[in-house]
Amino acid sequence: MYPQSVLSNLRELDISLNVDGLPLFKSSCLSLWPVLCKINLSPYSVFPFALCCGTSKPSDLEFLDNVVRDLCNLMENGLDFGNEKIKVTLCCVTCDAPAKALVKSIKQYSGYYGCDKCTQKGLWDGHHVIYPDVSNLNLRTDRSFREKTQEEHHLLSDGSPFCQLPIDMIKQFPIDYMHQCCLGVMRKLVILWLRGPKGIRLSSGQIKEVSSRLVALRPSIPAVFARKPRCLEEIDRWKATELRQFALYTGKIVLNGLIPSRLFDHFMLFSVALSILVSPALAQKYNFYAEELLTFFVKQGELLYG
Repeated sequence: MYPQSVLSNLRELDISLNVDGLPLFKSSCLSLWPVLCKINLSPYSVFPFALCCGTSKPSDLEFLDNVVRDLCNLMENGLDFGNEKIKVTLCCVTCDAPAKALVKSIKQYSGYYGCDKCTQKGLWDGHHVIYPDVSNLNLRTDRSFREKTQEEHHLLSDGSPFCQLPIDMIKQFPIDYMHQCCLGVMRKLVILWLRGPKGIRLSSGQIKEVSSRLVALRPSIPAVFARKPRCLEEIDRWKATELRQFALYTGKIVLNGLIPSRLFDHFMLFSVALSILVSPALAQKYNFYAEELLTFFVKQGELLYG
């Protein structure tokens, strides 16, 4: 599968894991929880490491025991390949927010101590728990997590099986970009423009004009994009890839001159920061600038949208 030139020079194998659940049938509550492994060599290879099937999400983390035991063995002893011993390292474990809380055995993101990056206590705003602080935060570390210095963050159990691995329990569980940025922030902004309070909500004429601009872009969208732009009236059926396309590419074109400048400038903070962070080269060079943009984006969001 891999060129001999790659294999002959291979001394270290970098892998990533993904854990998530998915329903198998619409007519039953049967669900499958696969643990997928990705080999970070070009071309990428993804295969199932373990499978757990049941009528609900796992009630405990026993389905991870074999995975963690095998990973411990691989990371400690390496992988025999021909006459060579290949070192195996785990780059990260990617999950959406609910799955991450499950596998790390911590409070859900909707709880008062649910943030897995900082120790601030959430606030109830009458509808849900929010985390308003964006500066001077007490960040979690691998050591504080393993020592459970904030007990309210952890569930009353034996902890996560991943704690047996020589990994950073904070940095190697990255934020889920698809749900947080695309299906989260971007979708929330569009819905506020369509259905938000007066002063933020666009008029029917503005909505039609944005939609017509989006549809007009369809012939210009290259084949590398999975989907073509759709009108705003179908926002409830937009997929993550469409929201990503809007945030990174088409939104700045179709919104310019149509929505109030304060809302457009605020959206551009998010769009520019995201454009930096999805590019490996730009992220290395302008990472701190992207952080400043996002911090300002959150602060201004409270003033603009409440």
